[in-house]
Amino acid sequence: MFVISITIFGVMVSTVSASTSEDGESNANEEDYTKLGAGVKVKGELSEVEYNTANDLECVACGVPKYKVIKKSSPKKKKRFVRYLTGSWAKSDGYIWSKSQNASATLSANVGLSAKSVSSSIGVSNTVTTTYSVAISIPANKKSLSKLAFYSDYNRRLITTKLNVYPHTVKKGYHYAPRKDTYLQVVYK
Repeated sequence: MFVISITIFGVMVSTVSASTSEDGESNANEEDYTKLGAGVKVKGELSEVEYNTANDLECVACGVPKYKVIKKSSPKKKKRFVRYLTGSWAKSDGYIWSKSQNASATLSANVGLSAKSVSSSIGVSNTVTTTYSVAISIPANKKSLSKLAFYSDYNRRLITTKLNVYPHTVKKGYHYAPRKDTYLQVVYK
């Protein structure tokens, strides 16, 4: 992996090229048959943490079963695909992008709570928004089919939740909370 940092009109950006993360996992988790090309790393703005104590209240008397986060692991940084920014696969020599993008928290499994509720419960931001003050130009190999994609770094935590009424069902899944680093990334088919 290589990173080249540059500043354009006061906006810090980094050009990134990578195909696997430090633990050997593929970064192109949206499709197994894609390869990552050139990209630009831009710092986004995290949303404020929304504390919602209503989700943490155990309401046994009212008869409404609710899940509560009872355990979380330490965060592990993961770069993840968010969405494609261009439509169909095309042979292009580059892409230009200037529209704002955002990434939200996600869950790998049903843990009885929404990703936003888990974010609130563990005290982390639910969304990162990246605004580009100038158009970003990213080169691509015009001999290969490509798309422009939006990626974000996430903090992955194993979350354990428990139902507050009998049978006190326990569920586990990964919670992905967005970090500030986001990427405009060329992806090849």
